[in-house]
Amino acid sequence: MEQPNEEHLWLVGVWQEHRERLLRLLALRMPAVLQRRLSPEDLLQETYLACGRRTAFLRAEPEVPLYAKLRRIALQTLTDAERHHLGAGKRDALRESSPAGDNTMDAWAQFADTISSPRTHLEKLERQAMTRRLLGELSARDREILELRHFESLSNSECAAVLGIEAKAASIRYVRALKRFQELVLRESWL
Repeated sequence: MEQPNEEHLWLVGVWQEHRERLLRLLALRMPAVLQRRLSPEDLLQETYLACGRRTAFLRAEPEVPLYAKLRRIALQTLTDAERHHLGAGKRDALRESSPAGDNTMDAWAQFADTISSPRTHLEKLERQAMTRRLLGELSARDREILELRHFESLSNSECAAVLGIEAKAASIRYVRALKRFQELVLRESWL
């Protein structure tokens, strides 16, 4: 059996630090149709293997947050898995049945629950429906920055690296998106 080299030991340490965040990311971004074939844990293992092949990329440009690089590899691994499994000719994953669900919308529904404490189940469902409708009014850029900050728990500098913008611009984008969403919620409550 081979002794672990320095690269391997470094990757193990990095992986232990970011594993849970990557698992949350994959669980959030994985389409339900793909989850009928793979679990987020399976995809996380594939991501680790991909990271092992790309340690030079991970170690390059130390000014870029490491999590942003790991996130990119994880999303590339997810895309590869979608191509492989959803494009498979043997058994069509799109025909397999499962409860309908959109992980991102589920996360938005949980976000809706935090707007105020629900008194009844009906109020909760109405708030979730309102949140979905209002989110549809936001631009894709606004939804993206809110998702990165709230669902993936990315820091401002990590958001900046993911979006390819300066940290100050990411901060401004987040504040503006949050303000636009709050304005929509306030407008809705006045109607």
